[in-house]
Amino acid sequence: MRKIFSLALLAALFQFGSVSAQTPAYPAKQVRFIVPFGAGGGVDIFSRTLAQRMREQSGYTIVVENIPGADGNIGADLVAKAPADGYTVLMSAVTLQIINSALQPKLPYDLVRDFAPISLGTTAPLFLAVHHALPAKDFKEFSALAKARAGKLSYGSSGTGSSLHLAGVMLDKATGNETLHIPYKGGGPLMLDLIGGHIDYAWQLLGVMQSSVDSGKVRLLGVAALKRYPSMPNVPTMAEQGLPGFEAETVYGIMVPKGTPRAVQEKLNADVVKALESPDVKKKFLEQGMESFPSTQEAFANYLQTNIAKYSKIVKESGIKKD
Repeated sequence: MRKIFSLALLAALFQFGSVSAQTPAYPAKQVRFIVPFGAGGGVDIFSRTLAQRMREQSGYTIVVENIPGADGNIGADLVAKAPADGYTVLMSAVTLQIINSALQPKLPYDLVRDFAPISLGTTAPLFLAVHHALPAKDFKEFSALAKARAGKLSYGSSGTGSSLHLAGVMLDKATGNETLHIPYKGGGPLMLDLIGGHIDYAWQLLGVMQSSVDSGKVRLLGVAALKRYPSMPNVPTMAEQGLPGFEAETVYGIMVPKGTPRAVQEKLNADVVKALESPDVKKKFLEQGMESFPSTQEAFANYLQTNIAKYSKIVKESGIKKD
């Protein structure tokens, strides 16, 4: 019996060893970071900065692929339908994907059902920026002007249903004012018209308009965050100016197809968080108007649930329809 038991044990150990040999440690090959937008944008900068750090610190072989189109939905759908092995990773414009899910119920993928969250990546609050000639030195004067010019004070966004548009909707609701929304095909044309005085104000990322702020072409009246931004300590939060809890931000994150092995998810989370917490990466992000925002997988999942509910309510109450 002892001999039979020994032989059985050896067979089991051999079988276990064979399985282990067939399951190399992650990552055993090239990892694809799918950026669902064109090169040079915020998600692209975030992705390439993170990829470079992960190559250096953990030996990953990462290729960043830009697959733009349909407000990021083409690249996201590609990842949703990719093999669940951790080698195809979505570099998510989380805020936009949440808004898309609220505006477009017939998307080919489901943000919660089809993806496993790895970690939040960066956060960038939106700033309230006005044309330099607008007669409003602070938010109190701005709000009074919006009331006096009901329906005539105009603001631009990078498109209907964008985070910049919804920030304007939220501000109107919070103040009881009515302003005129002008959608643009991207942040570039929007900034040109704000600088030129063709629109009165806009919500925008600091990294996009830093040079215009420095040159005095636009003026910042507030930041839609719960704390002041490190590089702009003199710009008060909207909460400080009478709008408690007012937040509007652009968040990026990392996701993989649902069903990816738990061990792979945990490994990827640990390496992403380590990279995001490195001083050089934090510095590079701050220079682009972003802050490192690493998280646990559970915290990312909770963030999704909370903000899907938040933006779905905003979209429903405002009656916004996608162009």
